[in-house]
Amino acid sequence: MKKLPFSGVVLMLAGVLPYVLCTCAIVFYDSHMPVPNLLMALVLYGAISLSFIGAVHWGQALEPERTIIVASEAQTDHMRLLLGVVPALVGWVAACVGILWQPLWGLALLAVAFPLVAFGERAAWRRGWVPPGYMGVRWIVTAVTECCLLMVLLVRLL
Repeated sequence: MKKLPFSGVVLMLAGVLPYVLCTCAIVFYDSHMPVPNLLMALVLYGAISLSFIGAVHWGQALEPERTIIVASEAQTDHMRLLLGVVPALVGWVAACVGILWQPLWGLALLAVAFPLVAFGERAAWRRGWVPPGYMGVRWIVTAVTECCLLMVLLVRLL
């Protein structure tokens, strides 16, 4: 399996900027944009992020490098495809909850989903399903994301 390219590391780390910017705008600044709009921006970006995380595993499952397919690989591919779809569905549910009910509940769902997806990815990493170096960066991104989501939840609920 190929190593994670440096540009992939930089882009993964840059992916936390919208979390940090929205969190700072919600927590620290008297924004001209109403807070519910910023909360929904955060929920929608979280849903997009979960979909993107799932796409990594979807792409790995569809990787055309194999020349011989054995029975266990078919089961592995099914698990990888599942790991590719579930985060997107959870992100969609969080977005729907945020739009139809309350943005804070959408954020709460995302705050639960991101660590669970990270633990699912950890299991995938242990099986060699992701490139070397991926999980190290993934843990950093998940930690920053989780801190932002929890900070917004704490500030808005207290």
